[in-house]
Amino acid sequence: MCSSDLFEKIIDGGFVYIDKTELIYKLVSSGEYYFLSRPRRFGKSLLTTTLEAYFQGRNELFRGLAIEKLEKEWVRHPVFHLDFSAADYTDSAALDNRLELTISDWEGKYGKNNGEKNFGERFYGVVNRAKEQTGQKVVLLIDEYDKPLTDTIGTPEIQDRNRAMLQGLYGIMKRADSSIRFAFLTGVTRYGKLGIFSAANNPEDISMARDYTSICGITEAELHNVFDAEVMEFANVLNVTKNEMYELLKRKYDGYHFCAGSEEVYNPFSLLNALKNKSLDNKWFATGTPTYLAKMLKNSNSDLTKFQNDVVAVAESMASFGNGDSNLIAALYQGGYLTIKGYDGRRFYQLGFPNEEVEEGFVQCLLTEYSGNNAVGLDSDMKALRDAIEADDVDGFMQQIQLIISQIPFENHEPKLIEANFRNMLYLMMRSAGHQAKIELPVLGGRIDIFFETDNCAYIIECKRDKTAQEALAQIDEKHYAARISTNKRIVKIGASFNTVERNLTEWLVG
Repeated sequence: MCSSDLFEKIIDGGFVYIDKTELIYKLVSSGEYYFLSRPRRFGKSLLTTTLEAYFQGRNELFRGLAIEKLEKEWVRHPVFHLDFSAADYTDSAALDNRLELTISDWEGKYGKNNGEKNFGERFYGVVNRAKEQTGQKVVLLIDEYDKPLTDTIGTPEIQDRNRAMLQGLYGIMKRADSSIRFAFLTGVTRYGKLGIFSAANNPEDISMARDYTSICGITEAELHNVFDAEVMEFANVLNVTKNEMYELLKRKYDGYHFCAGSEEVYNPFSLLNALKNKSLDNKWFATGTPTYLAKMLKNSNSDLTKFQNDVVAVAESMASFGNGDSNLIAALYQGGYLTIKGYDGRRFYQLGFPNEEVEEGFVQCLLTEYSGNNAVGLDSDMKALRDAIEADDVDGFMQQIQLIISQIPFENHEPKLIEANFRNMLYLMMRSAGHQAKIELPVLGGRIDIFFETDNCAYIIECKRDKTAQEALAQIDEKHYAARISTNKRIVKIGASFNTVERNLTEWLVG
C-alpha cells in the first residue's frame, strides 16, 4: 500500500513544490468520482499522494499553499490508496499478490470477515467497516489503474483474468456509494470498451476538461516563476542567453495540450531532469519504451510521416482505448506520443508530436523495434548511412539502406503491409540520420515517394513495388516532379525497385 510519503517528502524535505492545490480544492469541492488520464511520469502519483494528505487532514503539510486559505475544516477520512505502478503484471500471479498484500493490510486495520472470499467482496467489506468505525466516509485513490491491463497486451488470457478481477474491485464505487466521500482513478489509458468503467459509478473523466489541463505538468508561467535561477545556470553551462535557454527547453519538452486551445504544459519528468543534470537528454523515453505501441504500428498501415502534425481524429477515438486493443490513435494520444495541435471548432482534432524529445525518442524506439533482433549493430549502420548522405554518395546511401532493410524481420506476408513497413522504415532511417524526409509528398500531378535535402542536393526517390527501377525513374520525368520542387540545389532523381518477395530494394537508377 502506498502512503502520502511522496508529497510529504517534497514538503518536509524542503524541495520545490509547484502549487496545484487551488485546482485540487476545486476538484474535491465540486464532485465525488473522477478519472484522469495522463502520460506516464507526468505527476499523477504526486497528485494522488497530495489528495491523500489532504483527505487525511494533514493541514500542517499545506502551510503556505493556496488550499490553506480555502479549506476551513480539514476533516480526516479513512483513505484507501491502491497503487499499481510498482509491479510487472505479465506474471499471471502479480495482480493477485498485489491485491492480497494491500487488502490484507487494510483488513489488519479495520477488521476481516472470513465470509468475504474474493477481492471485490473483501474490499467492499473493509470500506464499510472503515466508515462504521471512524464515522467518516472513505476516500478511494487508485493510481495507474490500467497497468495490469496495459502490461498484458499480447497475452489475452492474463489480461482477461486481470480485467475480471479489476471489474469486481472497481464495482465497489457503485455498491458502496453511500460509504464513499471521494474516488479518484489515474492511468495512462481509458479502457472504455474493456468494461472497467461499466462496473463503476460513472467517474467523471476530466482528462480533457479545460479547468484541469494543468493539474499535472508544468506551465510556462510556473517554469519562469519557480525555476528562473536554474534556467539561468543551465544557460551558462551551454553558453547561451537565458531567453535562448527557455526556447531550447520549450522545443524539447513543452507542447502538451489536453484540450483544444489550452495552454501548453511541459513534461515535468523530462524538464526537471534537464534542469538538474544541465543536459537536454531524452529522459522520458529512457525510462521505458512503448513496445506495445511499436507492435501495433508494425501491424497497421499507418503513415508515420503524418505524426508530426497531420493526424486527424475525433474526440471519441481519442478518449477510449480498447476494442481489442486496436485503437491506435487513442493509445498514441493517451500515451503522450501525440497531442492536440488544432481543432476545427466542431468535431475534428489535429494531432502531432508534442515536442522534439517525443519525436526523436519515438523514431529511435520504432527504428529499433522494426529492426528486431538485429538492433545490436544498428547504431553503426545508421552512422554509415548518415555519412553517405552527408557526402551525397548516392550509391553509398542506397546500398546502406539496402543493407539495413535486409536485416529487418518482416513478420507479415501481406504485400501492402510489407510495403507500408518499408515506407515507414525509410522515413525512420532518414529521420534518425538527421533529415526531415517527406514520404509521399503531394505535388501537382502526383506524390513523390521520398523527398529530402542535404546541404548541396535535393533528392527525389520513386519506389516501384515489383516493377523495374527504369519504370520508377520514368515516372519522375513523366509527372515532372523535379519541376514541382522549388529549390536552388542540384536535384537528384532516383528510381528504385522494391521487391515484395525479397522484401528489399533490388535495383536503383540515377537520372
